Amino acid sequence: MNKLPECPIHPVSIKLLRQGHPWITADSFSNRFPRNSEFVVAMDERKRPMALLLHDPQHKNVKARLWTTKYPFDREAQHFTASVQARLDVAIEKRLQMKELKDRENYYLVFAEADQLPGLFIQKLNDRVLIQFYTSLWNKYKSIITTTIQEVFPEMKDDQFWFQMRGETRELQKLPVNAVDAGRRDEFHLSEFGNQYLIRLGSSYDHGLYTDMSAVRYELTKLITKDCRVLNLYSYTGAYSLWAMKLGASQVTSVDLSPKYIEWLQQNIGLNPDLDHTKHDALTMSVDEALAKLKSENKKFEVIICDPPSSSSDGDKRTSAIKAYKDLLRNMNMVLAENGKLVIFLNTHQTSGQKFERAILDYLKELNLNFKITQRLGLGQDCPTVKGFPEGSYLKGLVLEKV
Repeated sequence: MNKLPECPIHPVSIKLLRQGHPWITADSFSNRFPRNSEFVVAMDERKRPMALLLHDPQHKNVKARLWTTKYPFDREAQHFTASVQARLDVAIEKRLQMKELKDRENYYLVFAEADQLPGLFIQKLNDRVLIQFYTSLWNKYKSIITTTIQEVFPEMKDDQFWFQMRGETRELQKLPVNAVDAGRRDEFHLSEFGNQYLIRLGSSYDHGLYTDMSAVRYELTKLITKDCRVLNLYSYTGAYSLWAMKLGASQVTSVDLSPKYIEWLQQNIGLNPDLDHTKHDALTMSVDEALAKLKSENKKFEVIICDPPSSSSDGDKRTSAIKAYKDLLRNMNMVLAENGKLVIFLNTHQTSGQKFERAILDYLKELNLNFKITQRLGLGQDCPTVKGFPEGSYLKGLVLEKV
């Protein structure tokens, strides 16, 4: 192996690395990293080597990711493949020991930086595996990843593996690609907490069920009591709606602007004959239109779940979810029953949990709405987070109780 390039990094990056942050973002220092090098040794302010980084010149924002601070770095780079296998083994074994995962067929085998495999997410979806790359570096190691997984799950065949590039920029967002046939499409069912869901791989960017919210859905067991009415805004394919029905809600209303997702939701309900479909209504319209309609009909709900996209567009302007919450809070309050609860989410790493909470409390004060925070929600179980790495804690939620 050629000598590893030793590169100075920005003083702020030095500070963040020491605090546990695993990313080197684009700046005047990182933009000078040698483009053809897979590894870079980060140098501190005294020109001493401090970390071995995985270089990612193609990523718009994250130019390198921490691999190790263990010396000697040239040896760590030489044994990179063995380290990848060892870290995969540790991450997978950790999930296999989690009792909390026994009631679902969808869970993460690897959750990127939290499992010391930066930019690599691996989901088990029944008898399939979806491998997602947030850095193009992992493309070189597909066979190592699949072979290691097959050692744990020997029944897995090559055509059960799917790969997908993901990222913040549109250029990185691609459909999942099958390991054998890139043009293949795959539809199958999986079970989460006793409910069946239709999963589609190879046909859209998202496959139909957000696994990173599974643990949060289970938290709602404490909130959704029998005979309560539930409103699920931005319902997508209806995981929260089906879970509310499973828990005995007397009426569930799902709202989504996409006819495709509402149809998918209805198919999911059809997969579960134990759920009473007469207790479910679907509104294919914008959330603003739906809330106005429900208000005009004097509808009230004990629980309202709201998980808006991090940003949305009406064709004229883009609005971030956190800014949209001011109007959402006002309008949701109009259809919330006395002592009802709002379960609200923000799904972006660009806003911290503290900033989200502050903004919500400020909006409530400005709107003269009397709510108290009774619970804070976030990633957990198979989706661990890392101290000093707020970007990894992208999902945050609050339960607000009407006083």
